[in-house]
Amino acid sequence: MVAEPQDAQKRKLDEEGGSDAKRAAAGGAAPMEVDSAMVMRNEDFSPQLLRIYYDRLFPFLQMFRWLSYRNDPKSSSAAVQKDFFLRREFTFVLQGDIYCRYQCFKDAEEYKAKVMAQQPVRMEIGAVYTHPPKHHNTVIKDAYKPVERELVFDIDMDDYDEIRTCCTGATLCPKCWTFMKAAIQILRRALTEDFGFQHLLFVYSGRRGVHCWVSDTVARKLNNEQRSAVAEYLTMVSSGAGKSRADLRMNGCEELHPAVQGAYDICKKWFRDDANGILASQDILRKGPHLANILEPMSIAEKETISKYVETHPQANSLEIWTQLEKVADERTQSAVTFKQKAEAKMMLKDVVIQYTCPRLDINVSKQMNHLLKSPFVVHPKTGRVCVPIDPDHVNDFNPLEVPTVGRLIEELNKSGDIRETSLRPYTHFFEVNFLQKLEKATAEEMRSTAGVDFTDF
Repeated sequence: MVAEPQDAQKRKLDEEGGSDAKRAAAGGAAPMEVDSAMVMRNEDFSPQLLRIYYDRLFPFLQMFRWLSYRNDPKSSSAAVQKDFFLRREFTFVLQGDIYCRYQCFKDAEEYKAKVMAQQPVRMEIGAVYTHPPKHHNTVIKDAYKPVERELVFDIDMDDYDEIRTCCTGATLCPKCWTFMKAAIQILRRALTEDFGFQHLLFVYSGRRGVHCWVSDTVARKLNNEQRSAVAEYLTMVSSGAGKSRADLRMNGCEELHPAVQGAYDICKKWFRDDANGILASQDILRKGPHLANILEPMSIAEKETISKYVETHPQANSLEIWTQLEKVADERTQSAVTFKQKAEAKMMLKDVVIQYTCPRLDINVSKQMNHLLKSPFVVHPKTGRVCVPIDPDHVNDFNPLEVPTVGRLIEELNKSGDIRETSLRPYTHFFEVNFLQKLEKATAEEMRSTAGVDFTDF
């Protein structure tokens, strides 16, 4: 059985599909003109700018290719679920916080047409259901249910307010973004090495957080109990105010669990070793209650050693104080005799590093298959910034304060007239080459092996 080759246009980026003039000549809708008088400051956000962004820049075709998983409704192959994309729920949030749930589209063209007609200020993506979401009221309640959805994770900077000292609330700076760098690398290691997932997409939330989408077939098929188990497994940070140590247990073992050790190895870099790490940028041992909380479970002699150092070295920074804590930990290791003492010594300070560095997941987002999550490439209405992908191999190169705003993109488009010349291009290129093409190749191989389908267009 041979699947029909996908339309040639689907093998190109939206921005590489030719000039706008060719697009109009080919019978497509003429692109919206960019009025230079309307272009505002980069940080501004307006319905007019958003309309042009959706019409000229939002990657509808790439998003469709991702969320359809090669289930092209135009295909004649029996192995393809032609209504797969139609059964995906989208939610539009209109101006005034008006939620329009149960949106669905048959293909990329209808997807774009509906967005252009309703102009949502935000779009959220949900699960694939047994029936098209627009028919949810016409289907027996028990028959309408989610059947698959990417495994997703949400990390918000708000959850770090008790340990970050540079900013609070919605504010963000390169110093506290270190927490997000650490979270990305720690989460990536666990998902790839501990679970074997390969198709991960990390996305900047547009304001102060990061989302992770796991698109492997196995991940998409997980039920709610399995999703909860994964989320709980990945949660190492102890909940509750004033906590300075993760609740780690040796459980009679001589070594830390490999997952904990793997997380710690990455945490240590971002906590202590990196020049812009948490100790250096947040100076947590000189600010707030953190040092006192860390010292609290130690012996009287250990507390006195650190207190004396701090008293006699008033200019000591957090990294220097931490070095003294490590010396105390080394002394405890050398003096440990019993199995319990050795286990406690092995755990000492590692639980602190993990507590201050590991991802603080909003696990409720991950537990339910039908949970909605903001779509990549939408514009955050509070900042005007686009929710762009993040390359986990180059987290140091990503600066959230430099992410293009919709105003900046329209200004660039106005100057060049070429959507390939805008600052959105590197992000759509990364999405295409580093995520989407690899995912499509894996999906094609799965279809070929399970149904004998030959994707001749790949």
